[in-house]
Amino acid sequence: MKLITAPLLLLTVITSPVVAQDVYKVVKEDGTVLYTDTPVKGSESVSMPPSTENVSESIADPAIVKRAAASNNAAKEKIEYSVNITTPQPEATIRNNLGNFTITSTATPASAGGRFQLWFDGSVVETNATGMFHLSGINRGAHDYYIEWIDNKGKTLASTEKQTLYLHQASALINNN
Repeated sequence: MKLITAPLLLLTVITSPVVAQDVYKVVKEDGTVLYTDTPVKGSESVSMPPSTENVSESIADPAIVKRAAASNNAAKEKIEYSVNITTPQPEATIRNNLGNFTITSTATPASAGGRFQLWFDGSVVETNATGMFHLSGINRGAHDYYIEWIDNKGKTLASTEKQTLYLHQASALINNN
């Protein structure tokens, strides 16, 4: 059964193709008036005036047509995102007794408006828009890291390969005589 509320009846008549069809009015217990194309118990037949048979096609909204075309073009042109680590180089050895160093990266296209996210030793360390990460207090040893380029909802658009760097620090036990 197709039910149509009273305000939508005019819309249905205007946008539907002209077809001779019976319409029935139903008044519910709470006073709500419904119109339907199927007779139900307690409904009454409604005769429509001849003026409702004069139907014309709607005119397409140019703004909607333009947005649909732009959307289709955007879907056809898939953007290829990439992110690269510029420093340090893979397998780099960094010597810093305080455990301070910087990891930098770039992404393309730069105008994509994404954010860089540094994963260091299995955890997210920082997320920013610059791609420059200043780390401090890192302990000596081998450390794995990679960078993801993410959108404003956190979806990964691109990521680098996991790289390893080696942090060397002078030992407090050496040359302590």
